[in-house]
Amino acid sequence: MRKIFYLAAVLTLILSSAATSPSLAQDQKETGTITGHVKLNGKPAAGITIIVTQSVSDVRKTVEQMFSRPAPVKAVTDSDGFYRVEGLAPGKYDVEPASPTMVVSEDNPDEIAVAEGSTTENIDFALSPGGVITGRITDADGRPVIGEIISVNSFGRPTGSAGLDSMVGDNLRMYATDDRGIYRIYGLNPGSYIVSAGKQSNMMSVFSQRPKRVQTFYPSVTDETRAKPVQVNAGAEATGIDIQLSLNDKGFTITGRVVDAEKNTPIANAMIAYSKVRRVTGVKSNDPDGDTDVSVDIGDVAAFGGLGAFTSTNDKGEFKFASVLPGSYKLEATSLAPFASGGGSQFYADPVTFEVAASNVEKLDIKVHRGCSINGIVVVESGGQQDSLDRYGQLMLMAMVTNSSSNIPVSPGNCLVGADGSFRIGGLRPGKVTIRPYAIGGKQLGVVRVERNGVDVKEDFEIQPDEEVSGLRVVMTLSAGIVRGRVVFAGGPAPPNARLEVRARSATAESTDVPDFFNNKQTSVDPKGNFSLEGLAPGTYIIEAFGVATGSRPQTLSATQTVIVTNERPVDVELTIDLRSKDRNK
Repeated sequence: MRKIFYLAAVLTLILSSAATSPSLAQDQKETGTITGHVKLNGKPAAGITIIVTQSVSDVRKTVEQMFSRPAPVKAVTDSDGFYRVEGLAPGKYDVEPASPTMVVSEDNPDEIAVAEGSTTENIDFALSPGGVITGRITDADGRPVIGEIISVNSFGRPTGSAGLDSMVGDNLRMYATDDRGIYRIYGLNPGSYIVSAGKQSNMMSVFSQRPKRVQTFYPSVTDETRAKPVQVNAGAEATGIDIQLSLNDKGFTITGRVVDAEKNTPIANAMIAYSKVRRVTGVKSNDPDGDTDVSVDIGDVAAFGGLGAFTSTNDKGEFKFASVLPGSYKLEATSLAPFASGGGSQFYADPVTFEVAASNVEKLDIKVHRGCSINGIVVVESGGQQDSLDRYGQLMLMAMVTNSSSNIPVSPGNCLVGADGSFRIGGLRPGKVTIRPYAIGGKQLGVVRVERNGVDVKEDFEIQPDEEVSGLRVVMTLSAGIVRGRVVFAGGPAPPNARLEVRARSATAESTDVPDFFNNKQTSVDPKGNFSLEGLAPGTYIIEAFGVATGSRPQTLSATQTVIVTNERPVDVELTIDLRSKDRNK
């Protein structure tokens, strides 16, 4: 259920952002600077363009850039390979050399924090010549296939993943065939790759009306186990990687209805999505009533990667999908009410699994149940006084529900908050509810407390079957807290192949397993061990560094520290990972 919820929530954000036309203006602050060196094959590289863009590691910035993408800041390296980028507002940035034919060392940081009036130094890049894969894509009759997206995955990486990270933006064009059916993908790291065609691997493919084809791997086989890896060497070109797509490119039709489970009446305007699943033994189901051997949504491995398509039901509750290829699938449904009125869904649905073999699948019924609901009012406090909601843009509330006994996520919900602060979230399963705010185009907020009929309740509160909870008062405050610091090692030097992340989670919340898609406070640790977590609401947090060092003796790495965060000043911490712990080796 998480995938269709995330898709629904993202669509809500897009529609709401377009409607409210959020202002991106920020308070004037002293700017910062990023400097560093670029080397090519170990020698200073002159004339390399460095591009610096605002980080889009959170959903709000992603949505904003759909409508108002800020221009990147550029600099060019001098004869010593040195660059300097100035005039950067405080925040996080992506820094990369504009050298698409080159390979950048994996040791480079993904995200750079710039503080007010400071210079972030030694953001260096090591380049080397990349490899090339080129070939031709034809249909079953030998005719060139134009505009076909090519998927290139490192050998051994699941093909349900999105492929190479560079397969976004302008770079997407080199993954598509030209009018001759020819493709040429460059700037590849040395190694072995699995090349395939016939399946778009980006999120926007769910919107595509183009008939789906059978995913076909080089050398023209539909069984991935028979795919031949393509070897790529630095600065070399692998040619003749041709693929002829399978004859079976039409797929099958899936039809069905969405009906009320009790009355068997049709449900109109329900949003339906299907995703591919695979059977895995020994994995616990997200359904509290499910068994141990379950169908696992491949899309959970890579966000939206397994989502096939979505549609909505007509007045008779009917839906239809065309061009569905053979495989195992799961159907899910949610209400479109949040987009129409901001009032939230009225129901939750039982997911339906089905198999596509060699024929159409008809008369699939998705049964929906009247859900629980919560309603009340949102207020914002600033300096102990109630603040105006207008300062924070359009507010959205997310309700994450987990099963009370198993603590497994079972039912998310969301709604837009009215101008007067009123809200209603419906269609929830019974369980433990956690409320999270999200400000669209405004400053971010955090929940201080939740009151029910004037009495404080826990951050996670229970909702019973068919219950309509009213009288909630959700008190919020500005989330401007910052935790910054370093990760250090005791008992030895930092493992050279370690990859570390740092996250902040509330020390007062009962549940730590609730997905927090829009308020996840997590960031990467740079090669020097530095990190910065921003946008935290005042409160007590557990700051955790975690990761894995691969090699002949893999190690799990972790360290925690509890801190108190305020909006007034940043909190500085040092997290120590002790390499001498006996239980760290696996």
